[in-house]
Amino acid sequence: RRSSNLGYNAHTIYHHWRLNMSSVRVDVQWSPVAADQFLTWGSDLQLYQVQDIVPSETVQLPRLQLGPKTAASLLSTNNDLQYIKCVAWCPGLETDPSNQLLAVGQANGKVALTTFSKIPDPHGIKGREFIPKHSRPVNSLAWSTQEPQLLSAGLDKIRTDHSVIVCDVTRTSQPPSYAFDQRNSSAGDVMKPLNEFGLAETAHSVAFSLHASRTLIAGMNNKHIKLFDLREGKLCATANTKAVYGICADVHNEHRLASFSENQVSIWDLRSIERPVLYLDATKPITKLSWCPSRVGLLASLSRDSAAVRIYDILHYTHGGEDQEPAVITRSINTDSSTYISAFSWHPTHENRIITASYTGKLVDYNVHERITLNWSATSALMWTNGKKMLQQIDCQHPVYSHFDDISIAIMTRAQKKYGLHVENLATNGEVTDDVSLRNLWTWLDAARSLVLTGNFKLPGGMPYRYQGVWSLMSLSTLSSDVVSRPWIGLEAQKPHFAKVFRCEERSRALELCSWGFENETVLNSFLSQLEATGNHTRAAAVAVFNQRLKQAILILQRGASSKKLPALNSTAMALSGFTEERKGLWRETCVNLRTQLTDPYLRAMFAFLTDDADSYDPVLGETEMAIEDRVAFACTYLSDVRLMEYLEKLNTQLTEEGNLDGILLSGLCSEGIDLLQRYVDLTGDVQTVALVTIHTLQHAMTKDSRLSHWVQSYRNLLDSLRLWNERAQLDVIMNDNKHAERPPQHIYITCNFCKKGISAYIQAPGRPRNPYARFGTGSANKSKMQACPNCRKPLPRCSLCLVHMGTPSGWGSSIPKSSGGEDNAEGDSSTPTSDTAVRRRKLSNFTSWFTWCQTCRHGGHAHHLMEWFKEHTECPVTSCNCKCMSLDTVNKVASSSVSVMAK
Repeated sequence: RRSSNLGYNAHTIYHHWRLNMSSVRVDVQWSPVAADQFLTWGSDLQLYQVQDIVPSETVQLPRLQLGPKTAASLLSTNNDLQYIKCVAWCPGLETDPSNQLLAVGQANGKVALTTFSKIPDPHGIKGREFIPKHSRPVNSLAWSTQEPQLLSAGLDKIRTDHSVIVCDVTRTSQPPSYAFDQRNSSAGDVMKPLNEFGLAETAHSVAFSLHASRTLIAGMNNKHIKLFDLREGKLCATANTKAVYGICADVHNEHRLASFSENQVSIWDLRSIERPVLYLDATKPITKLSWCPSRVGLLASLSRDSAAVRIYDILHYTHGGEDQEPAVITRSINTDSSTYISAFSWHPTHENRIITASYTGKLVDYNVHERITLNWSATSALMWTNGKKMLQQIDCQHPVYSHFDDISIAIMTRAQKKYGLHVENLATNGEVTDDVSLRNLWTWLDAARSLVLTGNFKLPGGMPYRYQGVWSLMSLSTLSSDVVSRPWIGLEAQKPHFAKVFRCEERSRALELCSWGFENETVLNSFLSQLEATGNHTRAAAVAVFNQRLKQAILILQRGASSKKLPALNSTAMALSGFTEERKGLWRETCVNLRTQLTDPYLRAMFAFLTDDADSYDPVLGETEMAIEDRVAFACTYLSDVRLMEYLEKLNTQLTEEGNLDGILLSGLCSEGIDLLQRYVDLTGDVQTVALVTIHTLQHAMTKDSRLSHWVQSYRNLLDSLRLWNERAQLDVIMNDNKHAERPPQHIYITCNFCKKGISAYIQAPGRPRNPYARFGTGSANKSKMQACPNCRKPLPRCSLCLVHMGTPSGWGSSIPKSSGGEDNAEGDSSTPTSDTAVRRRKLSNFTSWFTWCQTCRHGGHAHHLMEWFKEHTECPVTSCNCKCMSLDTVNKVASSSVSVMAK
């Protein structure tokens, strides 16, 4: 409506504005009063209002789209003034945005005050002008934020006149007697300068100090920055520099100032203005400079013929010595890369919001994103800064985590399911994870540990088994195998058929490690039944065929077809029933041509075995989808000594390089197995599994290989950082129960206050002499009643409540009477620390008799006396002591005063 009052419609104004943009430099500025309005000027002044839009909304003329969520509508146009050189928006005086004063500097030296309102100004300020004695361009305008009626202007040089003037816009004077070209002048009142500076000088830029009262800063003559005191009307400081353009004061720092010259920005400290404290370089000549009003230490600059605004973050810069490297972070923001930017303006209140104008007339509303401070916690919670006063966080339940496999989340989930804490049956640890290789690993560890514990699995020379793998066992000695012809079972109607297999003691051990130690028919049938029970009918059929049980394999496939409702297994059983050893028979030729079309690896391997002519068995061994134990067991049965060693060595090297835990079957847990575990950690980051394997099987080797102890300590620290302290404690219990575990030495002692020697009979550090108090024994409560130091015989401290000398020591006691033979049983069963006898023997003394004292005031007494006292009091029971003992303790509630502590 306002634009129509000027004789234009909105569509005409828009096209008029866009046409002028190609020839006139456009500048832009946010309103200091209205948060949703901004001003543009080139050949005229235009006021816009910003509206929020939805991203899917189509913005049509006459509105302008500023960004994905904002658009602008033209409110008013002011074309009363021409030859505009610079514009300054008054920060105060009026609360109505339409009545807010604009100071317009023109090419003829005149400074005019105007508004967008058509209503007469109630103060009569609109229309007032400053008219210099001689015509010259106005280079810069600045309003005072502390006294909004003060306006300063910087003009070009003239011999007989000043270039820096300061006016009070509320005061006027008579029109001047001098005259010059007044074609663009109006009949408004003329403002009289309060102060004039810079006789016969050029003022390139002017700015008021934002913090110091009536202090003006001006860049003069292309070689000086001068500070003027308006109260006394004199120059108070000068700096020699060429950086006299674009002077701007930092709103967040009263001493900081910025200016530029060519392609260099200078940062000044007004307390020491002799030289800049910091230089910032640009690639092209700079045209505009501005501090961000909503963010500390953020400075923006615009270069000539540039499509980006350059941002300097000097927040962490500290002014120090000359050799100190400034901590300045520079980045560029591209609001529109298709055209050059002519001007920009920071929003005065909205955080990091900036608007840019291009030479083609395009306006862009943009939010400068902060450099975020990112922190990733051990519990996979991701937190970052989102603006000045907000933190944003997501945890592992957020949908974004579903897009990638994070090992830290897997470790935490497994630990919460007690992964690795099942001691009796190690295979149970694999059931809490979905990883097949981990399940196979724990199944093998459980089987290998049973061989270790039983002691029946002997190596050559009577050596005990210590978790060696197939390859490790085979490498102990040179193989010398016998060739055995094993008959096919289930082919009674045909002539006898035999399969050539290899047998030796080393191969038998390897087959037992692969769960193929079929000593008799019963063991084999039990193994096949287990496979069928778990639904692995094809694997069971293949194992039966590999052990010359063809008819049994057919029956297994038939049962699988009926139980799993897979008719294709019946077809396979039918094809299998036609087996013949004729080299050129139709059955063999058909199976060779069609077996590659089978999808199950065990079915392919089964027919490859039955149709093999050269006894190489490469198609069977090449089925990588088969379980590693089945392939190794097959190789140990059908390959010659030379080929077997070559195959095992090649497979072991391949699995180690891949970090495949299935290779543990080959390498075992010897040095090569540790290399495999290290490779697995390097590739997956799963320190949890290798640490648990070490704790359950390799604690005896932790002192020999530093990698083992490093894995264990890393996992313990990880549990602490995940705040899984219960799981960490259970893990420590498992470690300490092992006979190879290193006992941590005692490092806390109760000492006598007089002789400074230990008074406890139970705490003995390595190398410390035995405490003489030990001669009193621990089996009887009467014998442990000592109320004096056993070394100097000085009395022990008194209980602050009952005033009796404290003398019942805390420590490991025995709750088993001698007559029961408990002591003997405990000694005899020392190899089993988890036995009931050992647990009963390692009871702690009753908690009520423990020495208890405050770490602040050093007063104390019997534990149960103090607990009773602090149920009703907060201060120390000692007279004249005002210590708040219980409030200083993190544990301020105890369920009972007679608690007995038992160590597992």
